[in-house]
Formats: sequence, C-alpha cells, structure tokens
Amino acid sequence: LYDAAHSPEFSYLLTIALVIDRSGQVSDRQFSLVREQLGAERATFVHRYYDELAKTGAEYRLPLMEISFPALKQRPKQELDYLVSLATRLTEVDGEIDLYEYCFYRILTSNLGQAADPSRRQRRRANRKELRAAVISLLRVLADYGHDDDAQRRAAFKAGVDSLGEWAQGFAFASDRAHTVALLNRGLDVLLGLSGKGKETLLRAIGATAGHDGTLTVTEAELIRAVCATLGCPVPPILVHN
Repeated sequence: LYDAAHSPEFSYLLTIALVIDRSGQVSDRQFSLVREQLGAERATFVHRYYDELAKTGAEYRLPLMEISFPALKQRPKQELDYLVSLATRLTEVDGEIDLYEYCFYRILTSNLGQAADPSRRQRRRANRKELRAAVISLLRVLADYGHDDDAQRRAAFKAGVDSLGEWAQGFAFASDRAHTVALLNRGLDVLLGLSGKGKETLLRAIGATAGHDGTLTVTEAELIRAVCATLGCPVPPILVHN
C-alpha cells in the first residue's frame, strides 16, 4: 500500500480502493462500476488494495491518500478530473454519503481540484454571523462523533467554544446526525473565507474539542484532516487511540 501510494500509476487505483465500502453492503455494485469504467485488469488491482486495506487499521486510510497526492499530481489534468468524477459516483452508489466518504471526498477535491485548476477553489466573503454559525456547527459535529455519551459531548463542545472567547458564547451542544454531511459541506465552504488568524483560532478550538477527553478517535482525525485540507492548513501530528 505504501509503495502504491508513491506510484503515479498505482496511486490512482489505491485512491479508488480507499472509497470502496468497508461494510460490504454496496461494494459489489461499486466493483462492478470500477470494472465497467477501468477494465478488468485495473479492477483486479483495486480489489487487491481493498483486501490489503481490510487488514490494516482504519486510521491509515486517509493518511495513505494524502501520501499519494504528489504521485497523483504527476498525471494529466483530465485523468485527475476523471478520478474525482469516478470517486464521486462510487460514493453515491447507495444514494447516501456517510461521514468517512464525505471526508474522503473533501480531501480529494481540495487537493486534486486545486492541482488540476488552481482557480477553481474560490473564497467567498462571509459575514460574522455566517462564520460563527459555521464554526459552531463544526464543533458540534466534532463533539458528537468523537465522544461516547451526551455528557462528554457537551463538555467537549463547551471546551471548544470557551477557547473562542465571548464571540462564540450563548450556544449549546446539539446533535443533528441526519444532516451532518450537509451541515459540514455548507460550513466548510463558508470557512474558506477565514483569515490566517481566523484559521489558527479555529484549529485551536478544534483541538480543544477533540482533545477534551485526552484521546483522538479515527473519526475525529478524519474530520480534522478534511478541515485542514479544505482550509489549506498543515495537518497537525495526529495520534489515534482505538
């Protein structure tokens, strides 16, 4: 897997393997689409990587993709566009996008979309109210998915909000898992308008929320990676505890 991530040819196929459903519920349909689009020989490599990934910890999935970007960016623009298009189709096979798929997609498009067309990623100006709503929404999702019970979630959310000072006071923790992906997608687009100082402040709040219980889950790490990719920030050292 590590060798594939450094290969301009095989990193492409490894990336496809990383988005195939781990539960097995829709993987057959996804592999059928891969064979249809890439041919039997390349599909065999995708299946091989998929099987190898099943033997590794979940915490290695997105780091492997990030390792592969320098190799992937050596490929022509049209191939990168096609990779993003195929990955999108694979995530939409079952009509739903789960949190991992969304983080995968956000990291992929933030890196390859920008590589293919640097002008594609545009900031939009957001007002203070929109930025605050986006930050609060992100901290709620992070607290919700990174902690085991409501008391821990509320405490983690409060830790993140408190790190922001008066600007973010007056909000309580709330869970809305039915709309998590939509909330993240809208919020991260708004947060593209943050200044450099604003990004630093946001990352401190994220760290306070995720680190409240002294551990970092796989899901928390994946969310942080997606946020950093979107905002163009370096990924902080991440240690995942299972």
